[in-house]
Amino acid sequence: MAVTLFNLIQIFHQYKKKYLTIYSCLWVTSLCFCINSLTFAQNPSSSLVVKVTNDLSKLTDLNPHLLILEDSTNTITFKHLKSLKYQSQFIPYPTFRKKKTSFQKNRNYWAKLSLDNQSNRNHWVLYVGNASYIELYAPDDENKYLKKVSGNLIPGNQREIKSSIVEFKYKFYLQLYSKQKTVLYIKIQGTLFKPSYSVKLVEPEAFLSQEALQKVIQSIFQGGLWIIILYNFVLFLLVKDKTYLYYVMYTLSYSLYYIMYNDLYNGLPKLQIYTSMISSQVSMLFYFQFMRLFVGARQLISKWDKVIYTWIVLKSSVLLISVVYLNISFNTSFLEIYMVSNFYIDAILFLITIVVLLISNSILARYFVTGSFFLMLGWILSTISFSDLVHVDFNKNYFSQAGLFLELVLFSVGLGYRERKNEQDKRLAQEENARILREQNVTLERKVKERTKEITEKNEELQLQKEEILTQRDSLQERGEELQFAYNQITDSVRYAQTIQNAILPFEPKIKQIFEEYFIIYQPKDIVSGDFYWFNTIKGENFTKTVVAVIDCTGHGVPGAFMSMIGNTLLNETINEKHIFDPAKVITLLHQKIRSDLRQAETNNSDGMDMSLCVIEPLTAQQFKVTFSGAKRPLYYVQEGEFNQLKADRFSIGGEVYEDERARVFTNQELILAKGDALYMMTDGFGDTPDAERRRFGSRNIKKMISHYAHLSMKEQQVAFEATLAKHQGSQDARDDVTMLGLRL
Repeated sequence: MAVTLFNLIQIFHQYKKKYLTIYSCLWVTSLCFCINSLTFAQNPSSSLVVKVTNDLSKLTDLNPHLLILEDSTNTITFKHLKSLKYQSQFIPYPTFRKKKTSFQKNRNYWAKLSLDNQSNRNHWVLYVGNASYIELYAPDDENKYLKKVSGNLIPGNQREIKSSIVEFKYKFYLQLYSKQKTVLYIKIQGTLFKPSYSVKLVEPEAFLSQEALQKVIQSIFQGGLWIIILYNFVLFLLVKDKTYLYYVMYTLSYSLYYIMYNDLYNGLPKLQIYTSMISSQVSMLFYFQFMRLFVGARQLISKWDKVIYTWIVLKSSVLLISVVYLNISFNTSFLEIYMVSNFYIDAILFLITIVVLLISNSILARYFVTGSFFLMLGWILSTISFSDLVHVDFNKNYFSQAGLFLELVLFSVGLGYRERKNEQDKRLAQEENARILREQNVTLERKVKERTKEITEKNEELQLQKEEILTQRDSLQERGEELQFAYNQITDSVRYAQTIQNAILPFEPKIKQIFEEYFIIYQPKDIVSGDFYWFNTIKGENFTKTVVAVIDCTGHGVPGAFMSMIGNTLLNETINEKHIFDPAKVITLLHQKIRSDLRQAETNNSDGMDMSLCVIEPLTAQQFKVTFSGAKRPLYYVQEGEFNQLKADRFSIGGEVYEDERARVFTNQELILAKGDALYMMTDGFGDTPDAERRRFGSRNIKKMISHYAHLSMKEQQVAFEATLAKHQGSQDARDDVTMLGLRL
C-alpha cells in the first residue's frame, strides 16, 4: 500500500512548485498511513482490499489483489513482516509479473491478501495454488495469527484439506468474520517444481460437492482400467502370450500415473511425485513393446522395429540410472531434463511409427493407429485447456483420460480380432495339414504294401535266426544262474565281513563318555572299508590319556578291510596292552610290525596305511594337552574360533621301501587347547571325492568348509559337511572310502 502512495507522491512531485501545500499535506498523510500499516494487517489500502460479497463470480481470481514479496535469501520469517522494512517491499502482483515472468524454484515468496467480508457467510475455502511448501497465516477471533501448512511435499495427514484433486490446487478452510477486514499472508516455496499462486474463494459446499464428484469420476475411471488390467492378466496366464502382459503393464503404469497425479496417495508425498514421474516414462516403454507384439512388427516393419527395439533398450537403461539417481538425491531438475528430452524422442518415434503402420496396410495396425489417435487427441485437448487457450468448466484431465480409455477399448477390440485371426489361421493351417496328411497316407499305403512283401520274406529268415538265438539264450540263462549263485555267495561273505569290521569300531557311547560333542562321518566306497577309526581312554593313578586315531589303509573293499583288521589289532596290542602313549613311537612300531608281519622286504608287498593319531590329556578343567603325530594325514583344529593345521610327516606306515629306512622318522607335535576348541581328523577320501567334471574336492575346500561351519555344534557340523560333500559329488561315484572325525574338547 505504502509503495502505491509513494508512486502518487512522485507524480505530484513534478508539480511541487505549483502545489506545494498539497504536496506537503499528502506527504504527511502518506507517512502516517505507512506507520499505521506497521500494526500488521490494519486498514489495508482500499485499492487492493477484496470485498467479499455474495457475488461469488468476483472471488474466482484474487491474484490481481495480491501483494508480493520475494525472499531471495529464504531468511524472512513471519515475524519479520511486521517491520516497515518488509512491509514497504510488497509490490502488487501484476507489477511483480511484469518484472518476472514466473516464480523460481528454491525461493520463498510471501503474498499479502486483504479481505473485507461484506457477505452473510463466515466459512470459506481458500484456493492458494501449487508449491512444495505452503504456509497460510490467518488471524483468529482474538486477532492472533495461526499457521496452517500444505503443499506437494507435505504429507496428507498434516494438511487441513488433504487432497488437491479439485483443480490441482492446494486449499485451506478459512474463517472470515462478518463486517471485518482480514489480512492473510501466504508463503510458497517450490523445491521440486516452480511454485505459483492461484488464489480464489469458494463456498465449502461447492468445494465438497466438486471433490466428491471428482473422486467418483476417478474411481469409475480407475475401476475401468483395473477391469482391463485383471481381464487381460487372466488371459495372459491362460494363453501365455506376452502381448497381454505388456498391455497389462502399459495400462497399470497409466493407472499409477493418474493415482499419483491426482494426489490420491499423499501419505508419502515424495513417493507419490517419484512414481508419477517415473510411471509416465515406463508407460511408453510398454507402449512400444505392446505395439511390436500386437502388430507383429518384426515381420511387418522389420527395419523400423530394430530402431524401436534399440530405443527401448536405451530408454530402459537410462531410466534405471535415473531411478537410482533419484533415490539417492531426489533431484528432480535432472529428471525434468530427462523427461523433456524423452518426451520429444518418444513423440517423434510415436508419429513415425503411426505413419509406418498406416503405410503397412495391416488391419491390426489400423486398430493400433486408431487407438493411438484417440490417446494423442486427448492429450492435445488437455494441453490446450491447461494453457487456457480454450476455457472449460470441468477437470482438464478428462480429455487425456477419455483419450486413454478410448485407446484401451480399441486395443482390447484389436486383441479380440487378433485372437480370432490367430484361431482362423490355426484352423486353416490344420486343414492344410490334414490335406497333406491324407496325401501322405495314400503314399504310405502304397509303400507299406511293397514293404510288406519284403518283410514277409525277411520274416522267414528271421524265424530261422530266432530259433538259433533261443537256443543260445537258454545256454546263457543257465550260465547266468550259475554266476548269480556265485555272486550271492561272495556278497553274503562280504556283508558278514562288514558286520565283523563294524564290530571292531569304537562304540559311540564310549566316545560320548569323554566328549559330549563329536561327530563321525563314515562312508565306505564298497560294502567293507579300508578306513577305520580307533578310540580308547586309559586311566592311571596320576593320568588320564585319551587316544584317538583315524586310519586309511591301502586300497578299499576287501583288501582294505583286511589291512584295517591288521591295523586295529596292532593298535590294540601297542596301546592297550603295552601302554605306549607316545604317538610318534606308536606309529613307528606299527610301521615296523607291518613290514615284519607282511614280510614286505622279501615279497615286495607295498600295502600300508596313512594315519593321524592324537593323545589328549587334561591339564586343568579348562585346558588340554594334545600330542599329535601323523603319517601323511594332518590334524586340523579350531582354537578360539580360528582355523589352524598341524602338518603330518611325509611317510606312510609300511608300504614302499626307502633306500635308507633311517630317514623314515615320525615326529610329535604338541598343542595346548582350551575347553570348547575342536579337533578334526580325516582320511584322504574326503578331499579326493570328484564332482561332475571329475575335479577333486581338495584340501583348500576342506579348510574353508571347517572355518565356515566351526561355530555350529558338532552334530550341525556333521550335517553341513555331509551336505557340502553330497552337493559337490552330485551323481558321481566315490573314488575312495570317506572317514572324518570331529571332537570338541
